[in-house]
Amino acid sequence: MTPQEIGTQIAFPIVLMTVMFGLGLSLTGTDFSRVFRAPRPALVGILGHAVLLPLTAFGVLSLWNFPPLVAGGLVILAACPGGAVSNAIVYAGRGDVALAVTLTAISSVITVFTIPIVVGFGMAHFAGMAAAVRLDFLDTVAQLGTIILIPMFTGMGIRHFFPAFATRAERYFRVLAIILLIGLVAAGGLVATGVELRDLQYAFAAVLMLLAGATAAGYAVCALARLDTVRTMTVVIEIGVQNAATAYLIGGTLLKEPGLILTPGIYAVMMFLAGGFAILVARRAGA
Repeated sequence: MTPQEIGTQIAFPIVLMTVMFGLGLSLTGTDFSRVFRAPRPALVGILGHAVLLPLTAFGVLSLWNFPPLVAGGLVILAACPGGAVSNAIVYAGRGDVALAVTLTAISSVITVFTIPIVVGFGMAHFAGMAAAVRLDFLDTVAQLGTIILIPMFTGMGIRHFFPAFATRAERYFRVLAIILLIGLVAAGGLVATGVELRDLQYAFAAVLMLLAGATAAGYAVCALARLDTVRTMTVVIEIGVQNAATAYLIGGTLLKEPGLILTPGIYAVMMFLAGGFAILVARRAGA
């Protein structure tokens, strides 16, 4: 196998499975049922993530003629769930960690089924890659379920039966998730092919526009729902900070187009801007 194949077909899936297993160690059934006890913040976050984020990406791509690889990467990002990094940012910002974990858990399940739809539609209409993209719905759900849901629910099972061990181990996996994300960004520069300098420039612009649009949409929907400052910050962070490892998997592994990981790679660095902005706004509001 070539180094590129090792990265896309072996390393990316292993990294994502590791991250999702670590996330599972932090989850319990309560994290899923919490939406029924406090439905408004959770529903706002789910709506923002599952609907507003893809619409924001499609809006950005409608306003500018981005190169196919850049546009495709943005579509993939908009379809991905949140992750351990978003939860860590919420924790650092003294947000509603329980809500953040709930949104991450639910989005991880929902996006397994929505990714084929969002990516298929977005690639055809905004990236001009319909002929090159073949994401069979059932096959994609099965692959994502194996790589995302099985490790996550395995971690949850360990948390249920061995809570003390899971609590200790989760701390290490949280740090490991950050390290692996940094490694993915570095490896992306070696794996991505067919990328030109102008693609890099366009990718920066596309990511900035997505972050700005998603952040604005997040604040708008939270204002309409009359969420308090802390929950607003939490929802905005969860909408703006995606699981870049999932984007790498979709672009490099499932679609077998390493160039599609350029935009997610840049996003993996710049997404902290959205989290930092949300925390700053909350601080100025006295949260």
